[in-house]
Amino acid sequence: MKLNQTNNYQDRNRQSKPMRRPGLSRSNSSSIPDITIQDILRHLAAGLLKLWIALRYQFHRLTGGAFLDLRLPWYKLALAALAFFILAKKDVQFSINMKAPLSAFTGGGGGSPEQMGMVQPVALKQPASSGIDEQRALAYIQRFARVAREERDKFGIPASIKMAQALLESRAGEHPEAVQNNNHFGPALAGRQFGNAWENWRAHSLLIRQEYPELFKAGTNAKAWARGLQRAGFSDNGNYAAQLLELIGKYQLNRLDEI
Repeated sequence: MKLNQTNNYQDRNRQSKPMRRPGLSRSNSSSIPDITIQDILRHLAAGLLKLWIALRYQFHRLTGGAFLDLRLPWYKLALAALAFFILAKKDVQFSINMKAPLSAFTGGGGGSPEQMGMVQPVALKQPASSGIDEQRALAYIQRFARVAREERDKFGIPASIKMAQALLESRAGEHPEAVQNNNHFGPALAGRQFGNAWENWRAHSLLIRQEYPELFKAGTNAKAWARGLQRAGFSDNGNYAAQLLELIGKYQLNRLDEI
């Protein structure tokens, strides 16, 4: 009787135990580690630190290391401003390795510095500023405003363009070519001696009409004229169009075209 009870107990005990599949062990079922919010934040902070280091490197590279020893509060503000500038520029791309902070969970590497930084260095454009003294420029504009309008009426060249060219090429009348030879329009008319500035302005109008007739298709569009002059090779200055447009905007030379 006792033997039967023992056998029944063993049968019930076998039925209550779950069946294990061959080849499955407890070690395999627990191979995936638990991920906590602290782990995620820690690795995310590590990724942000790498980005911060990349931005600091770019700042010191662009400033030539002039601020390496500076520890004032505005130094951090300058770095923040640089970061905002880089992020705002449309022609700069970032490639941030978003997997790097979680690499410990996936078993991958931490990512290379290039992945955490910028795809390519930031190329700062050269300033278009002509560097002409403002007071001299204003006096020059007042002196030649009527001549610019007269040339516009006779030849169809925007007065704003002629004035901007004369300002830029003659340095507001201070260039040696302008002082010695009355040449206010640079290398295009170099080597000629003019009796006065008016003769030089007229020679410039004739030169434009003869050598650059395609520019007149732009009508009174100063931007098209500036770009057309640079494209046609009037000057070997790579920033020629930008500097002309800067002068037109700074001194509101477009008003000469409206009078």
